[in-house]
Amino acid sequence: MTEAAFLNGVGLFLISLVRFSGFFLITPVYSDNLAPTRVKAGLSALCALLIVPHLMATTKLPNLSIFGYGIMAVRELILGFMLGFVVLFMSSCLRFGGNIIGMQIGFSFAQVADPGSNQSVGLISEILQLSSSLLFLFFNGHLILLRALFQSFSMVSPAGLVLTNGVIEEILLYSRMIFICGLQISMPIISVILVSDVALGLIARTVPKMNVFQLGFAVKVIGGFIVIYFFIYSLADVIRSLLEASLDEAMLLLKHLNGTP
Repeated sequence: MTEAAFLNGVGLFLISLVRFSGFFLITPVYSDNLAPTRVKAGLSALCALLIVPHLMATTKLPNLSIFGYGIMAVRELILGFMLGFVVLFMSSCLRFGGNIIGMQIGFSFAQVADPGSNQSVGLISEILQLSSSLLFLFFNGHLILLRALFQSFSMVSPAGLVLTNGVIEEILLYSRMIFICGLQISMPIISVILVSDVALGLIARTVPKMNVFQLGFAVKVIGGFIVIYFFIYSLADVIRSLLEASLDEAMLLLKHLNGTP
């Protein structure tokens, strides 16, 4: 191996390491605070080491100054963050839907400490988040994301990143999925609570002496948990659909980053 080939390989390793690092810092499951930083750094280095032989055979870094290589590293970090950010929408949909469900059944005041994000989150939201993480691992979603990230090097080479207004516009349009999917997830609960409110209103008119507020709280909690019980059975299909949508959006985003209209 010549000195030029060795330096090219080292440069490709460092550039790919930056892309993998940006992805693992924000992607669900991989970015969990419970995973030590050394493990994330080691995983990024291992993935970069595995992709280097392919990059050395297909890619040659341009001759740039130190400032130019710094700009390239920043752009690779942005690319990794963008791909991870798209996948992050998948867990954000469940978190948003869980917060709406908790608000509807009267559990908005019940907050638990999430050790993964070091934040206080709703009880129902945390249940959906943990269940989705287990199903995500069960479906080998972490391996599917790794394969998609490796494919990104074939679609967008380390020196072929093109940042355009279409990329930002595509991410903003896709962010609507948080509200759309969150409302779809919580819609059964909203429907049940609406029906129960109408029924309690009729009871309050016919039996004025009955304490409707106290009865209503119990009815909402019981009805909400019954719907959640049946919803858990279809959570696997929801996770699979969200994962497929995230991967499709990631591939579309890579086409924009490659300069393809």
